[in-house]
Amino acid sequence: MHLSDSLDEMTQYCADIATGRVPARPFVLVGQMATADPSRAPAGGEVVWAYTHVPREVTGDSGPDGVTGKWDATELEAFAARIESRIEAYAPGFSRAVRSRHVMGPHQLEAHDGNLVGGAINGGTSSIHQQLVFRPTPGLGRPETPVAGLYLASASAHPGGAVHGACGANAARAALRAAGPVGRLQTAGLVAGQRRIMS
Repeated sequence: MHLSDSLDEMTQYCADIATGRVPARPFVLVGQMATADPSRAPAGGEVVWAYTHVPREVTGDSGPDGVTGKWDATELEAFAARIESRIEAYAPGFSRAVRSRHVMGPHQLEAHDGNLVGGAINGGTSSIHQQLVFRPTPGLGRPETPVAGLYLASASAHPGGAVHGACGANAARAALRAAGPVGRLQTAGLVAGQRRIMS
């Protein structure tokens, strides 16, 4: 789910990010992974995952908490409360249902995974100099890699992490294309077989 009140609010959010200000009313992307995979939540419960973006270099806080970009425990809690209040506005009672939460800011994300430089979950920029033929190393704009049968499906592949799922879809198409008609039929049979087993 994508949470924002209006196009005007999204415009303000983007302006805050572009000018280094921590948004007072962040746009929030929310997921409930157990909807597709029940093993992702405890029996009888639910796990909600949410994220937003913050400026790489903070110049100020558009909200009331004086967030400076240190992203220490106090600032993380203040900003997490903003996110939670956004969800609460669309799902009244949400806050009362929360039993615990795990908050990761830019520093924690990078410590957890060195690819997330500065906490950038999309693996860096999606600017034109990292797309298709403009990439610094020629030939690495596609999902194919120099290793036979290995395809790049991460946020570091074209068109980047800002286009959720597109990198994986491109890699899947390339793998099917490389497999040829017979390989595609075999792959389709495997997928159909897995569906039968799971149902």
